[in-house]
Amino acid sequence: MPITPSTPVVQGAKKSSLQLEGDALVLRRPHEEALIPLAAVERIRAEGRSVSVELTAPAGSTRYVHRIDGASEAGAAMFAERVNAALPGTPGRDTAADGTALVETRALPLTRRARKLRRIGWLSGGALGVIVLACVAVAVSGDPATLIALIPGGLAMTAALAVGTNALANWYREWRLVRHGITAFAAEVPERPGMYLYTDPAGRIRHVFTWAGGIAVKVSYDPVDPGNVVLPRAALFRRGELALGAFLAFVALLGFAGLIALTVLAFVDPGAISGTT
Repeated sequence: MPITPSTPVVQGAKKSSLQLEGDALVLRRPHEEALIPLAAVERIRAEGRSVSVELTAPAGSTRYVHRIDGASEAGAAMFAERVNAALPGTPGRDTAADGTALVETRALPLTRRARKLRRIGWLSGGALGVIVLACVAVAVSGDPATLIALIPGGLAMTAALAVGTNALANWYREWRLVRHGITAFAAEVPERPGMYLYTDPAGRIRHVFTWAGGIAVKVSYDPVDPGNVVLPRAALFRRGELALGAFLAFVALLGFAGLIALTVLAFVDPGAISGTT
């Protein structure tokens, strides 16, 4: 059954979002999340592609504002209109109270993508560190031919290792969620082409983006962390990604073994590669 929310989700720049969940607004940024009860909201202001949440405040005091930029102009206007229409009937709302006291802000852990990129970055950095040490060692040995082979070869192997590791990580995540997660259908939001909504076991509406097209798409998500979601692909594409990742990782590891062998050979017999004695 399609999910048709009464209020659109506002997607802003730098992965920020603002949406209405029950009787509160949820403002998300990459590293933090703010829960803003409607009772603390004076009004929502939409100005072009910006949305501002103005909090209630005592007369004469500074009014605190939460703001996101880079939103859809039409979506921002619709969001402001519908939330503002709901504000007068909010239980416990006092426009003369300090709304900041009701707002809850918490830091968010790194996203799965950020954690994956960090791990790949550490792996690539370690590989580059090995290459630098090998280049220094070869330079000390006085074998320029080996040094010429090390630099481009090492960079190529590092790139292959990063791409292969990323492909394997993507394949494993999709395989795990399809095999052990919950598979459901997400319905497209008519006002936001490309945005699809699904409901998790706790009844919370979540969103995912894809240009697959259609009024609904199949999604698989982690029952423990319903925000961890993938759109299952055909088995052929998953196997192709697995094969590509395994091939690149194997070639990279084989290449690093060869570069290490060249470095050792440069010390044992400095003229062996260049053909000099």
